[in-house]
Amino acid sequence: MSKEIANGTALGLEYHVYTRTGTVEGSDTRAETEVSGQISGGGGASYGGTGYNAPVSGSVQSKTTRYQNIFLKDDDGVEHTIELVNFLVPCKEGQKLTLYLITPGRKDAGSYFSAYNHNSRQKYDHVKAIRTEMYPRLTVGVAIALCALYAFMSGMSGVEGSFGNGVFAAVMGGLLAAAFFGGIGFFVSVARSMAVRRNTSLRGALSNPDAALAGT
Repeated sequence: MSKEIANGTALGLEYHVYTRTGTVEGSDTRAETEVSGQISGGGGASYGGTGYNAPVSGSVQSKTTRYQNIFLKDDDGVEHTIELVNFLVPCKEGQKLTLYLITPGRKDAGSYFSAYNHNSRQKYDHVKAIRTEMYPRLTVGVAIALCALYAFMSGMSGVEGSFGNGVFAAVMGGLLAAAFFGGIGFFVSVARSMAVRRNTSLRGALSNPDAALAGT
């Protein structure tokens, strides 16, 4: 079963918190690694009978994302597939599990940020998920786009203005704006997540999940 247990407004953003409780029918995990970067050099060459190797330069970065699928059947017999991203919840078949979902604004989708295993009595938190949902993506994106547009128009104008200068100015302006407004957006998301966690109804439900499940 799924029910709303808390709602409120955090720095102008409305949010709702839901729980989904059921019996675990199965679970599986997987990891996906994304590699990016570039390596150059290292090839052999010969000049005047003397061989040498060109120096190797560049860098490679890798990012691993972990996924968990939990197959849950609620008390009404409805089966649900819960996908968690970078949030692993130890559980096994037959155990009762409650997961907590936060949705920002009027969105139907959101992120799971906490889980409670009623059999092992263990609670697992993923606070970063709250910050992710509370991040002001639209506001930050619009601010970056406006700054890039202003820089482009500035690069196009003037005696030495050209399309190339405009593109260069837009790229540089966009990067600077992303760093500035992205930082502001991060602090806003942190402040909003703190406001969510201070919600009295949510704190009560998280502090005693068994009582909340029983409706007391």
